[in-house]
Formats: sequence, C-alpha cells, structure tokens
Amino acid sequence: MEKQAELFTSEWGVRNDVEHLYNALQDKIPAMGMVKNANKNRHLETFRKAQNVTYDIFNNGLINRGKSLKVLGLKKDDLPLPEYYGRNGYFPGNWERIEFLVSEAFAPIIQRAAEEQGMIN
Repeated sequence: MEKQAELFTSEWGVRNDVEHLYNALQDKIPAMGMVKNANKNRHLETFRKAQNVTYDIFNNGLINRGKSLKVLGLKKDDLPLPEYYGRNGYFPGNWERIEFLVSEAFAPIIQRAAEEQGMIN
C-alpha cells in the first residue's frame, strides 16, 4: 500500500513515476490538431487524445469528451463523476477514486508514447 501511495499523485491523473515523461511529451504535442506523422507516432497521438480526455475529466467532469473516454480504456460508468439533482441537490463525486482510475489507465499510455519517442528503452 505504501508503494502505491508513492506512485500516486492527485495532479490531474498523472502518477509521480511518469510525471517527468508526461512533461517531456507535452513539448511534442501541437497546440491544436493531431501530432505530425500520426501514423508513425501512433502512441504519441494516443497520448494527445488521452491527455485531452483527462483534462476534460478534471476540468469539466467529462462534459465535452465523453465519447473519447475509450482512449483510456474506461467507461463513463466506471468513474464516480458528480451528478446534479436539479436545483436542490448536488453529489460532488469521488475525486480520489477518479484520480486513481484515471492515473492507472493513463500511466501505460504515457510510457508507450515515451518509448516510441526514444525517451526510455
């Protein structure tokens, strides 16, 4: 359990052990649109899509990119996202659980993209 806690960070679904790779991959992602040579950089393109979905989960509660969630291998029902009950009630969601699920799905995507880009062996 301690080992898992060391790997986990609540920083937008990025675990501590892959944060340096995540940051380095950011420089390879265009501000808009697909990555260059998406056929050759297939894992980098997957990283780009997963990053966009992850951002939407934590910034918007997955309102904008719900159909793209499959890039993380998750279903909307897997995530305990907030639910709104009209004007009198609000369920805030379980953000710790969401962080864990997203980070576990996102880490292998980050690692594959970093391998493809020659950052790790």
